[in-house]
Amino acid sequence: MENKGIDQSTELACNVLHSLYQAVILVSPDNHIVDVFAHTEAVFEQSRESLISAPVTVLRGIDHAVVDLIERSRREFTPLNSYDVTCVPPIADIELMDLHALPYGDDGAILLSVQPRRITAFLEKKDEMEAAARSVSGLASMLAHEIKNPLSGIRGAAQLMGRALDDKNVRLTELICKEVDRIKSLVDELETFSNPTEKVMDAVNIHEVLDHVLNLALAGFGAKAVIRPRFDPSLPPVYGNFDRLIQVFLNLIKNAIEAAGPEAELTITTAYRHGIWLKGVDGKRVRLPVEISIHDNGPGIAEDLKSHIFDPFVSGKAGGTGLGLALVARFVSEMGGTVTCDNHPKGGALFKVQLMLHEDIP
Repeated sequence: MENKGIDQSTELACNVLHSLYQAVILVSPDNHIVDVFAHTEAVFEQSRESLISAPVTVLRGIDHAVVDLIERSRREFTPLNSYDVTCVPPIADIELMDLHALPYGDDGAILLSVQPRRITAFLEKKDEMEAAARSVSGLASMLAHEIKNPLSGIRGAAQLMGRALDDKNVRLTELICKEVDRIKSLVDELETFSNPTEKVMDAVNIHEVLDHVLNLALAGFGAKAVIRPRFDPSLPPVYGNFDRLIQVFLNLIKNAIEAAGPEAELTITTAYRHGIWLKGVDGKRVRLPVEISIHDNGPGIAEDLKSHIFDPFVSGKAGGTGLGLALVARFVSEMGGTVTCDNHPKGGALFKVQLMLHEDIP
């Protein structure tokens, strides 16, 4: 009975290991792979046969980080974790991995578990971002009508008062005019949400969009910034609207420069990513292979803002309206794509826009 219990416990442990949606790897004292469990083969897209007895550096994407973690865990004889490890190169839609090393026995063996963090986990938030961006539409329509007219009257009255006042007091009317203009600008931005969204979608060269946006940025708000474009010139045309894509990336780049300061450093990358799919409104899966990422050297996104960063009226900037990123989410969504954000492992914020190919549109 006792042996039967041990066998059942062993079988249960194996079943639990294989049911985990992550990679679990037993590593020998000399850093070779002894055995693999769970979804190791699926995560790394490598067969069990190619992994067993191979050095742990054979693990795709994380060979640069796994050895250091394992050796430190072995040396200190304590469990160690390493989060947000960049998978280089990415494996399908896996870009980050969380590593956990646990000493196994007294001979220096390590039980390594690897939890992949997929882009699709972020894409599941797409519907929430769309709803948040649309939620302000009704309010915008009301505000545009109910506020703009009184604002015009206030501004006109202030200008008339200014003509009758001395130089000392005329500054007060100038202040009124500036504040009225600021409120009107806010209402104009709100009104964008309620405008008809039936924009003509066409084949768009994303690099023409980005070149135009970078020229605008470097001639104005980004004059002191260092911007490093890393473009893949072979990308096919995306499905979208040229003008709205300009608004999208102008907002994202302006937001990044404001977060990082006037002498900000930005890296803008375009790439073709395989394995990025999203379920459309008709229930069919569509691929989003064109990725545009913007990485800044700013302080990153506060943890309490991450899940709400694309909501209207949510802003991490003093005096910010919180409408720019909500507008970005709406426009990208209308083009069938998605936008996500996270903090980069090396610091700063990382925004990614995934877009459809024009050739995939029926």
